[in-house]
Amino acid sequence: MEYFQNIVYECIESFVPSKTLRKHSDPEYYNKEIKRLKSKVRKAYNRSKLGAHYLEEMKQLSKQLLAAKKSAQAAFLKSILSK
Repeated sequence: MEYFQNIVYECIESFVPSKTLRKHSDPEYYNKEIKRLKSKVRKAYNRSKLGAHYLEEMKQLSKQLLAAKKSAQAAFLKSILSK
């Protein structure tokens, strides 16, 4: 019985894929809005090579993203320091 169990566990370790989880690089205070703006800025950056209109759109979205990051970070730090 123990021999069979050892064989089964060896096969599981060898042939069953396992997913390694990575820690997210985003800070804890990032919320849905910031993540959404982040992806919009990335898309606008890729389109910015197409013309001046897209470049202005990217600049505007970048400013919105920075403002959202600052306010979220301030709120996060305030909540942490109040505890």
